Amino acid sequence: MPPKMPSQPQELTRAEVSQLKTLLTKLRDELYAKEVARKNEGAYEISRDDISDETDLASVETDQEVNMKLAEADRVKIALIEKALRKIEANDGTYGLCEGTGDPIGFKRLQIQPWALYSLRHQEDLERGRRAN
Repeated sequence: MPPKMPSQPQELTRAEVSQLKTLLTKLRDELYAKEVARKNEGAYEISRDDISDETDLASVETDQEVNMKLAEADRVKIALIEKALRKIEANDGTYGLCEGTGDPIGFKRLQIQPWALYSLRHQEDLERGRRAN
């Protein structure tokens, strides 16, 4: 008996798209709320006047740098989420299709990462190509 080939992901149903839209909207709102909380907590501000010890200042600067990197990662994710939501709103069938191959991405992958641009196979090919360079 020949080895079983993995099943090709199918195009999304309307119910699946609706479920993923709800998930994307929730994730976007959570990320926006996190950004507002960071700003309200002063995560991006350092008052050097309040810190006289150089070790404390270095620690605060490191914390600020980490906060900035986390915020940047969140902004990238928000942009991807917004792009996915625009595709859904366009209702042209592009959401859920790999931007590299045009093949369906697959509902299971999109449940985990609903902003995914590429199918798992294409993403792996891209990553292998980057490592080879």
